[in-house]
Amino acid sequence: MSSAIGVDEQESSADLSQGNVDTNRGTAAQRQGQLPRSGEASYPFSTIGKVFFTNATGQNSVCSGTAIVSSNQSVVDTAGHCLYWNGGWVQNVIFCPLYNNGVGPYNCWAARDLEVPSDWINRKPEDLHHDFGMAIVSPNSYGSLTDIVGGAGWAYNQPVNRPFYAYGYPAAYPFDGQTRQSCEKRSGRVWQEWGGTVVSISCNMTGGSSGGPWFIQISGDYYLNGHNDFTTNMQPGHMFSPYYDDTWHALYDKAQHS
Repeated sequence: MSSAIGVDEQESSADLSQGNVDTNRGTAAQRQGQLPRSGEASYPFSTIGKVFFTNATGQNSVCSGTAIVSSNQSVVDTAGHCLYWNGGWVQNVIFCPLYNNGVGPYNCWAARDLEVPSDWINRKPEDLHHDFGMAIVSPNSYGSLTDIVGGAGWAYNQPVNRPFYAYGYPAAYPFDGQTRQSCEKRSGRVWQEWGGTVVSISCNMTGGSSGGPWFIQISGDYYLNGHNDFTTNMQPGHMFSPYYDDTWHALYDKAQHS
């Protein structure tokens, strides 16, 4: 774990055009989060952690992720490229919430299954608009994941003209991946990329933060509504996320019943 390197945010060179969310394509929905039954007081930030894995070349790498409320109490939301990349699945996936300088109070949870959308597997090289990933983890010695750290609420098919709160564990300079970083209250902006919708915010997080959550607030509560995913020289100093749509929810629903 100490030698794992941060997975770079994907660098997109695809043409981006400013766009709007098509509200006729799907119905907005949300689900309230689950408080930790362990009494962990830092919720919802207790749901954020580091994702460690071994890639197809045998290199130990890291991303970020979020424990989300789910029927099986075991789903971690992250970026698709953290789980499936260049035609192959990664291995040895573990999720370590509340990671801080090599230590997490509840150790880590090991993944028993990985999920990405079929159109991520069959995507065009620059197409990142459905870069979604879900890891389903087994209980550890403390118990089921969301019982211990809670499960973040989620929302999809939402308006984008609102503040986003982004978090993750960037490991590339000027960060070292040992502490959680944030880009808070950043305005969202909609773009079209390969016919799909993506969202940008101003944020300087680097490789290793991939998969870390973007929260929105609804009636004062935090809901997962995006993740750190890619950068582009068309908008330097900005981070992009796939737009959380019906495809995201279908993947999530499959994961929570796995």
